[in-house]
Amino acid sequence: MQQQPPPYPGPGAVPQQQAYPPPMMPMQQQQQSTNVVVVNAGAPAPATTVVVHKRGVNHCLHFCITLFFFPWVIVWIILCITDDS
Repeated sequence: MQQQPPPYPGPGAVPQQQAYPPPMMPMQQQQQSTNVVVVNAGAPAPATTVVVHKRGVNHCLHFCITLFFFPWVIVWIILCITDDS
């Protein structure tokens, strides 16, 4: 005779869990684990952040602005002359 699967418990039912016995540890290890001391060594050093700024004239942007507003070419020329890079 075939065994029938257990009936479906329904959507609100809580599934039953099997209980497993705790792992067996030798008596000496249990005694050592109860004498644990945690020492906080302090917070780690903060991360160093380096910010790099790209300097220079964005020629593509200034060209596009100049196409729509021609007097901007004066600003573009001034920025090119005063550019340090």
